[in-house]
Amino acid sequence: MVHSPGRRSARPGHSPRTVPCVVRLTEILDARPAPRPTVVRPEHVGGEVAWDALVREGALRVVRGRAAVRPDVAVGASLRARVLGPVPRGAVVAGRTAAWVYAGVPDGGTLDLAYASGRHRPEVWAGARVWQAPLLTSDVVELAGVRVTTPLRTVVDLALREEADRAVATVRTLVDVCGVDLDAAGRALELRARVVGRPRARRVLAGAASASVP
Repeated sequence: MVHSPGRRSARPGHSPRTVPCVVRLTEILDARPAPRPTVVRPEHVGGEVAWDALVREGALRVVRGRAAVRPDVAVGASLRARVLGPVPRGAVVAGRTAAWVYAGVPDGGTLDLAYASGRHRPEVWAGARVWQAPLLTSDVVELAGVRVTTPLRTVVDLALREEADRAVATVRTLVDVCGVDLDAAGRALELRARVVGRPRARRVLAGAASASVP
């Protein structure tokens, strides 16, 4: 019988021996050339399978979608905004998504976007909620290159647009985390000409003001 060169036949009754894996998944991250990415996506570690395994091992902590960080990386507003970017041209991150950026409030993975009155609706992808509203320069800040409504403006939008109980809880969180002044939010609400839902928004702000901190 002719044996193929370079191949060894297994002895009867013995299965071929497998080579033990000696490379831990975390070494995939350690092997990255400096500077290592702060936000780690599947393409940084060799694909979806490796990324999922690193998350399961605890070597990565998911921030949003397919973006993660090492466990020792602090996640704040700028990093969350960076994970979102880029957003469609002409759009501003607003509503529930802005609350997630500032305070990590769960937003269901949706993307809330606002655009200035008098402008064309920006092209957005599926799953985004988009609305037109007056936007002053003072209503918007830039975080990691992403335009986001300020915490104060975010509170006003939440009071106007979200289901009341959820809005109260989220607004209260923004007060606690960002120090939003609810009296200032109330004044900003009253300055919104022809806004729909003002009475309900007043109740939300009042509810947030009286809510006890968990």
